[in-house]
Amino acid sequence: FRATFEDRILMSDLVVCKCWINVEPKKFYHPVVDVKGWRPARLIGELRHRAGVAVPNNPDSNYQQQLVRPERRFNPLRIPKALEEALPFKTKPKNDKKRPKNAMRKKVAVISSERERTINSLIERLKTVRSEKRRIRVAGNIKKKDARDKREAFIQAKRDAHSMEARKKRYVKEGKGETQRRKAMRLEQ
Repeated sequence: FRATFEDRILMSDLVVCKCWINVEPKKFYHPVVDVKGWRPARLIGELRHRAGVAVPNNPDSNYQQQLVRPERRFNPLRIPKALEEALPFKTKPKNDKKRPKNAMRKKVAVISSERERTINSLIERLKTVRSEKRRIRVAGNIKKKDARDKREAFIQAKRDAHSMEARKKRYVKEGKGETQRRKAMRLEQ
């Protein structure tokens, strides 16, 4: 038996597996022809009413105060990066930025002092310098990687050529050794 679930199963979860099996009922037919107007089956309520028996009261079956359960918080769905890249754009998860809770925050004007403006401009310049350094570093890494790939391709080509020459020499040597053995055994004249 194999089953899948929408979320990870916890110990507090209840899992119910309903299974059905075909049961062939035994065929039985017993007609009652001697009693006129006889009903072969009566309802339980009719039988209780005729016998004067009250409906049994099971306290577990009575309605009770509803339990207030805490709302379940599920972990967000995490998709592996490789799978996410393979998905079509329509089904890719969208990273929506959360809007501020208070819309008035957008409308409130922030008045900064001269000192705050100079600090902010300095921070902006530092961010610009850092992003430029990062861009230069990434470009340098790409150049290094290209040079390393070229060098490795050149070395691999040399190795392939050398191994091909070595194989040719080995096959020629094996062929000569085979002909000498045949001559020694006088199979070839």
